[in-house]
Amino acid sequence: MKKKIELLSIILPLILFAVIVTLVFIIKFKGFDIWAYDETVEGMSHTLTNIMIVITHLGDPLVLCLIGLALFTIPFTRKKFAIPVAAAIIVAGATDFVLKNIFARPRPDILRLITETDYSFPSGHAVTNMAMYAVLTILIFRYVKQNWLKYLLAAYCLIATVVIGYSRVYLGVHYWTDVIGGWCVGLAIALVIDWLWQKYSKHRENLLDHELKNSPSK
Repeated sequence: MKKKIELLSIILPLILFAVIVTLVFIIKFKGFDIWAYDETVEGMSHTLTNIMIVITHLGDPLVLCLIGLALFTIPFTRKKFAIPVAAAIIVAGATDFVLKNIFARPRPDILRLITETDYSFPSGHAVTNMAMYAVLTILIFRYVKQNWLKYLLAAYCLIATVVIGYSRVYLGVHYWTDVIGGWCVGLAIALVIDWLWQKYSKHRENLLDHELKNSPSK
């Protein structure tokens, strides 16, 4: 039953991604993106724009790499967090590069408040940040014992993912379908990475147990 739930949790975001691809590239439905962009920028102001620029840069690849490197330096996170988070960032970045070149969707032809030069779909910030923060959230709930800290860190991961995605649309460099599609891909990557990490960790524990049982007694 657990395996079926794990498999279903990976398949569901991929199904939603396939639905978005169908709507955007086959049916060519644009109504949602137009409406969603108008709603996103309705309260646009100079102050809010500056805030969105700061937020969007918090999701840049360099920042994610620094977070990944920081996890390797902290004793508590080095063994349990660092490797799966780093794997999520790398796999998400590579996947986004491939998907962008497959779909080759041009950037929105609207008011762009920052400069981006590559393709639009899916949003790289959405893919990579969802992958990293989703893996972090799973590991936080698995290993952090204090409830207040667990929920505080998980809330930050969720809020960061959402507001970074929001900033990409606000700044005019993505459609909402780019962001939602990116979240779907990122979530699927995170779940696969966590599943593989659990398998590896369990296999490693079994090997260590086997070595201890067969080691010569002193």
